Order: sequence, then C-alpha cells, then structure tokens
Amino acid sequence: MSKYRHAVSVFVVLGVVVIAAAIARNLAIPDTFGEFGHYRGAAPAQAREFPLRHVGADVCADCHDKQKSLHDKDAHSRVPCETCHGPGAEHVKAEGDAPMRRPTAKSDCLVCHQRLAARPGSFPQIDADVHFAFVGVKDPSTPCVSCHDPHEPLYMDRDVRTARLHPAIHRCRDCHQGTMAEGTVKPERHPVTFECNYCHPAIVADFAKRTHAHVACTTCHLYFRESEYAGRIIRDADPRFCLLCHRAAPFRSANAPKTIDWPSHRDKVASGPTDAKKGCVDCHRDRIHTVGTPVRGAVKGAQL
Repeated sequence: MSKYRHAVSVFVVLGVVVIAAAIARNLAIPDTFGEFGHYRGAAPAQAREFPLRHVGADVCADCHDKQKSLHDKDAHSRVPCETCHGPGAEHVKAEGDAPMRRPTAKSDCLVCHQRLAARPGSFPQIDADVHFAFVGVKDPSTPCVSCHDPHEPLYMDRDVRTARLHPAIHRCRDCHQGTMAEGTVKPERHPVTFECNYCHPAIVADFAKRTHAHVACTTCHLYFRESEYAGRIIRDADPRFCLLCHRAAPFRSANAPKTIDWPSHRDKVASGPTDAKKGCVDCHRDRIHTVGTPVRGAVKGAQL
C-alpha cells in the first residue's frame, strides 16, 4: 500500500471537490426547478407579474383603423404591428403622446427581406443591389418606403386572405442555394416541380414575346404559400402596383424601366369619366400577355 500512498491525497482532493460541487449545485437550483419540466415551476407566475410591453394589433386598430385595414389585406397581413413599431404599451398609456418607432431605413426592411441562403425560396427576399438595378434606382441609400408603403407594400387590389387557392409553386431556391435561375435546364431525372407552363402553356408562350418577358410570372401574379401543397395567388391590377416599377421619381436612373407621371398620365389620355377610373392593364394589357386562354385540364375559358 505504501507505493499508492502518494495518490491518496489526490483522491481526497477530488472527493472534496465533488462533494463541494454537489452542495453548490443543490444550493443554486431553485426549489421549484423541475416541478413541471426543465425550468422553474414558479417562472410562469413570476413572468405574469412583469408589466405588459406589447398590446396587440386589436388595440392599435382603436386609433389606427385605416392602417390596420390596409395591413390586413396586403402582404404584411401576418406581421404584427409591434414587430416593426416596437412595444406599444407606453404609447397606449400616454394616449398617443409617447412616440413609436417608425422604421423607414432600407436596413429596417432588409432585416426580413435580405436574400439569405438560410431562408426558404418561397419567402419574399431580395438582393438589394440587383433589385435596385431592376427598378432603376440610382442611389443605393434610397429607402424602400420610397415605393412601398409598409402597411400596403404591394398594393393588392383584393384581400390576400380571400385570394384564390392555387397549387404549390416551387422555386429553384426552395432546394438550391445561390442565385439559381428559374429557367435553368433541369438535369435528367430531376424531381417534378410545378411550373406555370404546365397549366398555362399558351399564356406562357405568348408572354415570352411581350415587353415584360424578362419578368417572372410570380412578380405580378403574387403567390403566398400556405402549406406544402398550396397557397394563394393574386393577379394584382391596382395601378400603384405597376407604378412600383414605372412611377417617375427623382431617384430613378437613366436605366430605369419606362416611367410615367401619375395620375397626370391618366388624366392626359382620358377621354371621359370612364377612362378616368381605368387602371394600367385596361390600356396596356397587350404589353403583358393575351387573356382568355384556356387552362390545360380545366374548364374551357378559365384563365390565369
């Protein structure tokens, strides 16, 4: 035993450390830990004692009904008010005198909409430089709200919640990282994905000959995914939607799509009260694609 005597002190020290750690752990663990799960049982009751910071969209609507109505029908309908504006309890308590955050910088929008490989392709996202080049913005610091109203970002002419259900539309980015082009030729034995020309071949073929042929179908036929199998699709005909690309503005570059002054353009070409209420597609439909083309496999006369 004498030859192991030098190890006795080591085991004694280790024993003391283990016992001390066990005692410290026992003292540090709250009494209610593990009562309902791997957390303090008293935590929920304690959390309920904290003052409320968020009030919810229904409270916002008491004073901002117009904004709430616009918000609920458009692309941000699933985004709570306080996601962008911050907690509203103090604002409500002060009856509107306490300021609320108003996100107007480009960086505020890109928190959600910056193109990232980690985001699913079905989520609306952009590469800011590419997007600005597409719509002809010359100053990279131009805020998104110069074109998009945060409460009504895409100016939908009908409620997104009542839009027509549509089979799932797959984008290359749903599976592939990077800037994979939607028109990339698929390799042999590639899994079947839904494309517009499967059901609307005549419209797609006609569209390829038109002015907007370089624009993806889903840029104007807005698609909002609701499940793995279907979503809602909107054919947006509100003039303000077209003006996202075509409205004349000081921040447009020489390479911008053809722009017009609105509504002076409509007033200038109107020949009567009826024309004064028309939208862009009523006069410029020939720049998009033909209408009334039957959908493959559907009722005759149905159209996209």
